[in-house]
Amino acid sequence: MAGLNFAVKRVYDYGVDGHFVGVAIRNQRRIDSGFVLDFQAKASINWEQKNGCIVYDLEAKTYNDIVSRTSAETTLILILLCLPKEQENWHSVESTATSLQHCCYWHSFSGDVTDNTESKRIFIPVENRLTPSVLGGLLEREKIRRQGQTA
Repeated sequence: MAGLNFAVKRVYDYGVDGHFVGVAIRNQRRIDSGFVLDFQAKASINWEQKNGCIVYDLEAKTYNDIVSRTSAETTLILILLCLPKEQENWHSVESTATSLQHCCYWHSFSGDVTDNTESKRIFIPVENRLTPSVLGGLLEREKIRRQGQTA
């Protein structure tokens, strides 16, 4: 639905769980656009919604992996799947649908690395729900950002 490709889990775990690749139409063919958006995926029951934000304690090393990227590098976003506390409520399977409960949120960070050794509390606006159209918009934003570097 988002009109892109994605790859999950590389051979080694270096802080990136996968990437999204835009799809372009050239000469009436669909091809990879060459514009990529990296992601780190997390799923947790240890989150809360407060004051219009998802509050989550992200591992400090993961936070630092994300903020330490330079503007010359591909953007790395966090995708957080917020799960219900009770495991039996994580997803449901019916004859007509399989559903995950709650949803995923995305966030990108900028700023300084943290000196924390365990975790860094982050606040993800609830508007940052990850949907197909939002994902397409994030990839388009990455494309525009990268093209601006070559102008």
